[in-house]
Amino acid sequence: MLRVLISVFLLLVPSFWAKLTAQPDGFYYNGQKVFLSGANIAWYSYGYDFGNNQYDSHGPQLESWLTEISNNGGNSVRIWLHVEGENTPKWDSNGYVTAPDASGTLFSDMKRFLNFAQSKNILVIFTLWNGAEMHNQKVIDLVWDDSKLESYIDNVLRPMASELRGHPALGAWEIVNEMEGSVRVPDSRSERCFDTGILDGSGAGWTFKSIQMERFLRFYNLQLAVLKTTDPTALVTGGSWSEKSQNSVFSGSFNYYSDECLTKAGGNPTGTLDFFQMHSYAWQSQWNPSGPFKHPASSYNLGKPIVIGEFASSCSEGESIEQLMEHAYSNGYSGIWTWTYSVHGGGCEDDRATQHRGFNHLRGRTDNGVVNFQVG
Repeated sequence: MLRVLISVFLLLVPSFWAKLTAQPDGFYYNGQKVFLSGANIAWYSYGYDFGNNQYDSHGPQLESWLTEISNNGGNSVRIWLHVEGENTPKWDSNGYVTAPDASGTLFSDMKRFLNFAQSKNILVIFTLWNGAEMHNQKVIDLVWDDSKLESYIDNVLRPMASELRGHPALGAWEIVNEMEGSVRVPDSRSERCFDTGILDGSGAGWTFKSIQMERFLRFYNLQLAVLKTTDPTALVTGGSWSEKSQNSVFSGSFNYYSDECLTKAGGNPTGTLDFFQMHSYAWQSQWNPSGPFKHPASSYNLGKPIVIGEFASSCSEGESIEQLMEHAYSNGYSGIWTWTYSVHGGGCEDDRATQHRGFNHLRGRTDNGVVNFQVG
C-alpha cells in the first residue's frame, strides 16, 4: 500500500509546482503577473544540442549562456530542438519516426537543460521545427502525410510531453519557427483560412517548398492538441515571421493562427495557441507600418498574450535596444526575446553585450509585470 501511495504522490507532484500560465491580459507565474524578458539562444549546434549524447559536449556552453543571461537580468530563453530533423528524431528508411533519438538521451538531455535553467530562474521555450529552412524531405513529409506525423506524435511528442510534464522551468512549446518561409504563396482557396493570396508579395514562401497553408495548420493543430492533452499545464505557441500572419486588423494581414483556422485545418478544438509570437525586423531601416514596434499589443485585438519573439536593434529604425525592450514592456506585450545569443554572424542580430544592456534595462521591473521571479 505504501508503494502505491508513493507512486500516486509522485504522479501528482508536478501539479504542485508553480507553472507559467496565460490569461487574456498576460502571463502569470505563481499568482503574480510576469513579463518574459530574454533571448533566443537559439542553438549552439544547429539541431544537435539535444539527443544522441550531444548534451554532454554542448551542455556546458548552453549552461554558461543561461548563467550569463540570468546574471544580466533575463528570465527566459527560446531554443530550437529537432530543427531540420538531422539529429533527432530517429527515422526509418521510409521516413517514419521510430524513436526520439538513436541513443535514447533526448528526454534526459532536455531535462538537464530545464533543471539548470530552473536553478538560474529562467523559463525555457522549446521550438520543435524550423519552417524558415526545411531542407530535410523527411520533415517536409511530416507536414504532408498524416501517418508519418502520427509516427512522430506516438513515438516522440506524446512521450516527451509526458516525461517533461509539469517541469517548472518549461515555459512553453512552439511547433514551428516561421512556417511562412515554406508556405505556398499565393494559393487561391475558397476557405479564407487556407487562402494565402493576401501574403503575395509579402516575402512569405522564400524557401519555395510550396506547402499548403491547410497542411501547416493541420500540422500545428494535431501537435498542439497532443501537447495540451498530455500536459494540461503546458503552454503552446507558434512563431510567425511577421505580424502579417497573426492578425486580421491591419491591411495585408490575416490571422492564420486563430483558433478558428487551426481547428478548421485539424479538427481538434484543443489544438490552439495559448499566446501569439511575432517576429519583427526592419527592412532597409524601416519597420512594417503594422509591426509591433509601431503599435501597442492591444491594436491587434487578439485576446491572448503577445510576445515579440525575435528582434534585433541592429535591424531597426535606429532605436537602441533599451528603447525596443521598453516599448514591449510599456505597450502591453507579454514578452520580448533578442536575436540571437549564439551570435552566428548572420545579418540581423545583436552582440551579447548589446543584449545584456537590454536585459539589464528591464531588470527588477514590476510596473507592467514582474521581470525577475523565482522559478519553481
